[in-house]
Parts: sequence; structure tokens; C-alpha cells
Amino acid sequence: MTLERRTMLGGLLVAASGASSAPAQSSGLEAWPTRPVEIVVPYAAGGPADRYARAFGVRLAEVWRQPVVIVARPGGAAAIGAAAVANAPPDGHSLLLGSTGMVTNQLLLRNMPYTPAALSPLALVAFGGGIFFVHPSVPARTAKELQDYGKANPGALKFGSSGIGATPHLAAELFAMRAGIEITHIPYRGTAPALTDLLAGHINAMYDSATSIRHVQEGKIRAIASSGPIRNRVTPDVPTMIESGFDVEIRTFYSFFSPTAAPVALRRKIEADFLAVASSGEIQEMFLQDGLDPEAMTSDAFGRFLTVELTKWSEVFRAANIAAQ
Repeated sequence: MTLERRTMLGGLLVAASGASSAPAQSSGLEAWPTRPVEIVVPYAAGGPADRYARAFGVRLAEVWRQPVVIVARPGGAAAIGAAAVANAPPDGHSLLLGSTGMVTNQLLLRNMPYTPAALSPLALVAFGGGIFFVHPSVPARTAKELQDYGKANPGALKFGSSGIGATPHLAAELFAMRAGIEITHIPYRGTAPALTDLLAGHINAMYDSATSIRHVQEGKIRAIASSGPIRNRVTPDVPTMIESGFDVEIRTFYSFFSPTAAPVALRRKIEADFLAVASSGEIQEMFLQDGLDPEAMTSDAFGRFLTVELTKWSEVFRAANIAAQ
């Protein structure tokens, strides 16, 4: 059974300074929204995505002068929540907070409960990145040394992940593809058990968020390289994969989507409101505290980014022979 949690955010809690609606034209936008707006979060309640949706919801409730309802609909690798919005009436009252699964689900899931084209990007509001970690038993301190070790010992690098097709798995396969090495993928039921086995030496490599840097400081694991286009602010001494000579760039993201069938003028208005809220100091500080980059992106730019991401991950799925689930 799918867990659904609904939280109503009133419009009087936080002032939305700097966030204003686009001017109403003769299209009838001045009448929108006519009822509470739902933001569906396709992940478990209480996690980062849920918290970000709440933060945006509070501020948008002020702008829209209607309550914003946060609906948690986890399951199906985020496809259940995405399907709820894709199949919702295209009137702008049902929106989606999405992440990387919006790209990879169509490659991973054999039977998608929705058509990807039924959802259109509104705005990307933050980027995240990760770190390639190894256990000290691996004699490598740089990405080049990791490549050398992998070439000398095919399959000896045992990369753990939170599951088949999850970002840590795809990151490992992308590095293996670019480095020309063979790895062994060990899927777990979540990140926590994979990290536990990395610390214990049962696996010897993993791609994880920068929050695991505390284990590096304790000498339990070693940070090899970060995956963003620039160095992670949490780990300024760790070079990027690109700096290290490998065409490996991985950026997770948080973003918003609407049904594609919604009128273009309405989607543009909602996009402008999301971007205005994303530019507020409070929202940006929230992302920074979580180690994310508060980089807003318009729907057009975001759409182009998604196309590039789909091409990249399609190549990885083919090269690693990752079967649809």
C-alpha cells in the first residue's frame, strides 16, 4: 500500500519577499489558483525533498493566496508520485517536486505508470553532487590511481549502492565506462547498509553524498574525487573527476514539474513564481546548509539539461547492460 501524507501549509507563516506572480493577462490567470494547490513529493515524508517542498509551499501560499498542500506519495522509484501529477487535471493545481529519477525512471522501469512526455519541467532550484569514496584497503588516493588499480585488478573494485539504477550505481558505472575498467556492483536496500559495509571493508568503493566526509576525517574511508563541475564547498581539498582527467560529471537536482497539458501561459506564471521564491535568501540558505548549490534554472534551460542527462544515462545503461526492472 502506498503511503500518502498530506500537509497543509497556510499562507501567513512566512512572508514571500521578492516572490510575485506574473502579470495577469486576458488568459484568465488572475483567477488562478481557485483552490488549494498540491505539491506531490514522490519520496517518503520527512526527507529532504519533503522539507524543500514545505519551504516552497509556505512562501508560495503567500503569493497565490491559497493554501499549498504537500502530498507524500513514495514508492516505485518515485514513479508513483510522478504518475499522480502526470495524470492529474492540467489546471496547475497539482505539481510535482522531482529529482534525478525523473530522468532515469524511463530507462530503469519496464512498465512506467505514466508517459514521461506528460510532465513538463517548470524550474530547477538546486543542484547536489557526491564523492567517490574508497576503503583504505584500496591503494589509491587519486582517480588516476583508482583507474590504475581497476585495470590491474579487473572486478576487484566492489562498488556498493542503494540499489540497481540508483544514482550511486550509475555513478560507479559512469566512472568505470570513462576509465575503461571493470567493476563489481553490489546493490543494497538503501544507502545506510551500503555505507556500513564500506566502513567495515566488505565492499571497497562507493559514491555517496558529501555528508560522509566525516568518515574520511576519522580515517575510515578515503575521498578520491567529487562529481560536480567545480569542487564541493564541503570538501574544497578534494578535486573533481573532471580536474582529475575523467569526463565524469554527476549532478543530482531538485526541481518542479507540471502536467504538460496545462496551458503554456499558466505554466510560465507558475515557473516565474517558483524562480522568485528560489531566489530568496531564506531558500538559498536552506540549500547551502544541506550542501546543495542553490542554482535556479528556467524551464527552457532545465529542459535542455534533462535532454543531456537522458543521453548520458542512456549510454551508461547500455554500456553496463542494466536491465529494466
